[in-house]
Amino acid sequence: DNPNKIGDTNFKMINYKLNNDDGIFIGLLEYYYYIPICLKAWHDIGGVCGSISTMSAGMCHAYGVPATPVGQPRHCAYVWYRDGNWHLGNDNSGWGTTIGQQNTWRSEAYFIRVMNEAQKNLEGYRLSEKMRIIGRLANPEDRFEILEDATTECPYNFAVWLDLKGAINEPNLQKQTVQNALLPTVLKQREKEAQVSDIAKEKNATSQCFGADGMKSLLEQRGAVSCDTQIADFEIDFGKPSTIKEIKIHWIGWSMAVVYDVFALGEDGNYVLVRTHNDHRLVGWYNMWTYLDGWDMKTTKIKFELKKGAGREKHPYAIWRFIVMGVCHDFPGDVSKGKPVKENPGSSDPVTLVDGTNSTIWNGNSETSWFEINLKRICALDNIEFFWVDGAKPENVKVVYKVGSGQDAQKLGEDPFEKVPLSMDCGTTVRVEMFGGNAALKGVKACGISHTAKNILKMKVSNAYKDFYNVEMFLYTSINNMTYED
Repeated sequence: DNPNKIGDTNFKMINYKLNNDDGIFIGLLEYYYYIPICLKAWHDIGGVCGSISTMSAGMCHAYGVPATPVGQPRHCAYVWYRDGNWHLGNDNSGWGTTIGQQNTWRSEAYFIRVMNEAQKNLEGYRLSEKMRIIGRLANPEDRFEILEDATTECPYNFAVWLDLKGAINEPNLQKQTVQNALLPTVLKQREKEAQVSDIAKEKNATSQCFGADGMKSLLEQRGAVSCDTQIADFEIDFGKPSTIKEIKIHWIGWSMAVVYDVFALGEDGNYVLVRTHNDHRLVGWYNMWTYLDGWDMKTTKIKFELKKGAGREKHPYAIWRFIVMGVCHDFPGDVSKGKPVKENPGSSDPVTLVDGTNSTIWNGNSETSWFEINLKRICALDNIEFFWVDGAKPENVKVVYKVGSGQDAQKLGEDPFEKVPLSMDCGTTVRVEMFGGNAALKGVKACGISHTAKNILKMKVSNAYKDFYNVEMFLYTSINNMTYED
C-alpha cells in the first residue's frame, strides 16, 4: 500500500511465459484464448516484457503514481515516478536506448527526466519559455542575449538550447553582445573552481611501496593502503598548478609516520622541501589524524618521504584517508600572440608587439602613446608583460581592460614596468597607455586563460546536465556544430 514501492512490486503477479500452458506462442492471438487482454488475463495466463511493464504502469496508476511503458531494443520496460524523480523498471539496457511512448521535446525517454527537472522550478521554466517565444519575435541580432538569459533562468529547458544554436549563428550578431552575455558564466565557473576542495581525489599517484593501484584506491576513498618497509615514499600529481591549503592524513592504529619530509614541485620544475614532521599537528590517540598547513608556492606535485614509523604495528605505515585541501588552477598562457592590435596615430606597425619575437621593435613616437589588443575571447588575465627597448621606457604605464562593451577596469604599473599583475580579472580587450618619454617595445605578452564562446556554453551545459549524460552529449554536439567564431 506504499505508492513509493508500487513500481517495484508487480513482477510476482505475472508469470513470464513465451508460450502459454497449451504451448501457444505469445505472438499469436490464441495465446490469450481470444479473451480481452486485461490485468486478470495477464495474471492468470502470463505474458512477457510488454505484459509485465504495462501491468506495472497500470498498478502505478491505480495508486495515483505517474508511469508509462517505454521501448528498448527487443524489449518493453516502463518508467515510474518516485521521490521526485523518474525511475526505470523492468530495465534491460538503461536510459540511453529507451524510447518513450509519451514524449517531451524528443522521443528519447531520458528527456522525461529533464522535463521533470525543469518543472521542479516551474516559475523559472515558465519564464524561460516566455523568453524563448520573445526571442523568436525579437530582432535577429538580439535573440542570442535573450535566449542565453533564458538558459540561466532554466538551464533544463532543452528547447531554449535548440533555439540558441540558430541565434548565435546569426550573421548580424555582434561579438560584444556574445561576450557580455557569456561573462556571468565565466565568473560563476571561476568562483566554483576557487572553492577549496580535496584536490588529491582521483588524481594520479605513484609509490613503489604502496603501489599505484593502492594509491588510486586511497585517493578515491575506496580503501586503505599499508607498507612493510621502514623507508617509503609516494608522489601525487595534481595535473595543474595548485594552491595547497592543508594536508590531512588518517592513520590506522599506530602504523603512522613519526619522521618524514614533504616536497612540493613548483612551476619551475624543481622540488622544494615545504614541510616536515616537526610542522604537523596530531589529533587523537589511536587511529590518529595528522594535519599539515599548506604553503604559498603554486604546486603541481607533492612527494612524501617516510623515514620512520611509530614501530608498534606489523606495518610501519597504514593509511585510511589522505586528503589535500586546496584549489587547482589552469596554466596561464600567452593570450595575446597574433591578435589584432590598434595603436596611436604616428606609431610604427603594432603587429610587431604580438608577433612572439623580440627581433622587431614598436615605437610609440609620442609623449603619450597607446595600443589596444583585441583578445577576441573572454580571458582571465593573470598579467601583462613588457619587453622594453633599453632606455625607452615611459614614465608611467596604465593598463585598461574590459569584457565586450562593459565597464573599464584599470591597473597602474610600477617602475620598471616589466610586468603588471591583473589578478585573473576578465577582459576581451587590453589597452596600454604610456605617458612621458618615447616608449619603444620589443614585444608584449598578456598571460591568462582563454575561453571560447563554445567552451563557455559547454561549461553551462556541463554544470546543469552532469546527471543527464545523453542530453549533455547531445548539446555538446549541437554546440560543436555552431558556425560562430570568436
